[in-house]
Amino acid sequence: MPELAVATVVAKNYVSFARVLAESFLRQHPDIPFFALLSDEVDGHFDPAAEPFRLVRQSELGIPDLPRLRARYDRKQVAVASKPYLLSHLLDRGFGSVIFLDPDIWVLSRLDHLFSHVREHSVVLMPHLLAPLSGEDAVERELNILRSGVYNGGFVGVSARPAARAFLRWWQERVHEHCRHDVARGVYFDQRWLDLAVVFFEDVSIFRDASYNVAHWNLPERAVRVGDDAITVDGRPCRFFHFSGFDPDRPHAVTRYSPRLDMSNVGPAAEVFRRYLALLERAGYQETKGWPYAHGSPGARDGSFGWLRRSRPHP
Repeated sequence: MPELAVATVVAKNYVSFARVLAESFLRQHPDIPFFALLSDEVDGHFDPAAEPFRLVRQSELGIPDLPRLRARYDRKQVAVASKPYLLSHLLDRGFGSVIFLDPDIWVLSRLDHLFSHVREHSVVLMPHLLAPLSGEDAVERELNILRSGVYNGGFVGVSARPAARAFLRWWQERVHEHCRHDVARGVYFDQRWLDLAVVFFEDVSIFRDASYNVAHWNLPERAVRVGDDAITVDGRPCRFFHFSGFDPDRPHAVTRYSPRLDMSNVGPAAEVFRRYLALLERAGYQETKGWPYAHGSPGARDGSFGWLRRSRPHP
């Protein structure tokens, strides 16, 4: 069995995003298995055997009292709360290291540096920002980060070590009961808990590389250039781009959570969004977006890790 696995989580209306992520990842890393947890039911809408990812069903994860979890949480919360259980499940299957990626990510080049870092540590996290911000909105943007979490939950890496197992057990317990949007009480789904992980557990490493996890919260600080064959960030190959909050039905907006950014003011990065939109369309977005949720209230429209439409910190 390969020593490394990569995985994501989706409800079925987000399957087109998982297809784009899986295909882009496997194009760069054909020998590394890519899994997608379905926090939903297939219900005849697609053929798992025909997908680019290996499907994991939620019933395989051993989530305690899963029917109650589904009854209490909406579609988004169920997907998010499943994440640490998915990581544990893949470690239990014998993988030495497992990486989680949000489904709204496009892998653009090889991730070998990241893989090496994950293999060397129990837990690896990735911060939203790498340096103090400047400009008139610097303080407000930093406050948004503090309210929603220093580390982006769209990436988490773990290895089969005692510290990682302890971290996952703790994270599972927290999101099982406290996976919600309640910024006033210090809760932002699964993400705010990661701030404590750095203190609570040994060998939690912070991965700092501006060519990874390029997204709306750091886009003003990263120089994106687009060529026919390559997308670069600060003069280096972009490793992966994260389209958090991007709504394909509103393609002029970079993200639904930051009105200060749109395709008219992000420079060459606008072409990255246009190319990603074309990939989603080819992956069946117009069909999959309407597939119904099998377990009660859909809640958030996207059913995955795109954020809720109501007012909130935006990372």
